[in-house]
Amino acid sequence: MASEEFLLALLKKARKGDEDAFKKLVEETRERIFGAITAMTGREAIAEEILQEGYLALWDKSVSGEVEKPSRWLYRFCANKSIDYLRKNEPLLLENFDEEVENYSSDFPSPEIVVEKNETREALIEVLQKIPNKERIALLMCDYLGMDSFEIASTIGTSPSTVRNQISSGRKKLVNLLKEKKID
Repeated sequence: MASEEFLLALLKKARKGDEDAFKKLVEETRERIFGAITAMTGREAIAEEILQEGYLALWDKSVSGEVEKPSRWLYRFCANKSIDYLRKNEPLLLENFDEEVENYSSDFPSPEIVVEKNETREALIEVLQKIPNKERIALLMCDYLGMDSFEIASTIGTSPSTVRNQISSGRKKLVNLLKEKKID
């Protein structure tokens, strides 16, 4: 992903009306954030809604204010929206997952690789859904979004030591669940 300085320059241009700059900002941040939100919520359709809401809020200076680190601001916004979604819709049932087709580029050498990648992603999301919400969210915010325990704690409203315990516990459960499913 691009540097925060580059993303900030794009955001400033976008806020002055440069739509191409905003498209570039979205292009630079979308994949990673979308993956994290999907893993948190377990639903691609919900992740898409949250991400779009995040981009609209980022664009709107009256909502997001002065932003120094666009990707961090967007991660935090989307993580909070994901947490809100989970609080309202807990527990998530695997049979309610949306089954959506991902758009894969033509770079893949065969359909088998596309199917294998999709199956692995779905299996990982299924395994992640078995980890309690608080541990799963802390783990994803740390390992997938690269946030530290202090950032996570301020986002979810707990202490950094609690976050570290949740991450540790979540990792142990993830490893055990992956072993059970025989996923490397």
